[in-house]
Amino acid sequence: MDSRMLKIIEITPEKGKLNRIVLENGEELFVHTDLLLSEHLTAGTVISPEKREEIACAAARHRSYEYALYCLERRAYSYRELYRKLMSVKHPVEETAVLETLEKLMRLGLLDDQRYAQSLARTYIEQRHYGAKRAAYEMLQKGLSQEDIADALAPYADDGRIAEQLSELLRKKYARYLCDADDRRAIAKVTASLVRRGFSYRDIRFALEDYFSEEET
Repeated sequence: MDSRMLKIIEITPEKGKLNRIVLENGEELFVHTDLLLSEHLTAGTVISPEKREEIACAAARHRSYEYALYCLERRAYSYRELYRKLMSVKHPVEETAVLETLEKLMRLGLLDDQRYAQSLARTYIEQRHYGAKRAAYEMLQKGLSQEDIADALAPYADDGRIAEQLSELLRKKYARYLCDADDRRAIAKVTASLVRRGFSYRDIRFALEDYFSEEET
């Protein structure tokens, strides 16, 4: 027998449909049950180095793709974010397998940074009532590009829309602090809070002026 051939010493089930293959040289491979059956791998099977590499690559691709689908079932991801997720799994996979997985997901329409950016923009602006700066920061943390972020936030950049958003926040969230236009401390507190939400000082100042003007009327 070729001295390079490797015998499978043990096969034990791991979590889910993952199996651990132990080779006689002490190396371990983690293989999905479907691959195990299709390759007719059992304890005692002897494989060549080429077959070992083929099995390892196929296992990495399968494991990477299955885990990616598992992640996407729970929430959307950006390309960069999912790349980092797949590269940090307990049983590491080759980067080539991860990149192949991401390309496949993009072809299937399951991974789309532009669509994800638009969804996050709606969430941060319309639901969480963030300003553009805070929304852009949060989206950047999700691995989205500056270009996709800018495009997704463009519909919310209208001055009138920002003024309306701030007006609603002042009426619904901060009205109890804004009882007196001369209360500098209260106004400073509200301003700081809105800045943290991602609004500019300019927009906040105009919104406060409009708010107190309406109150006087």
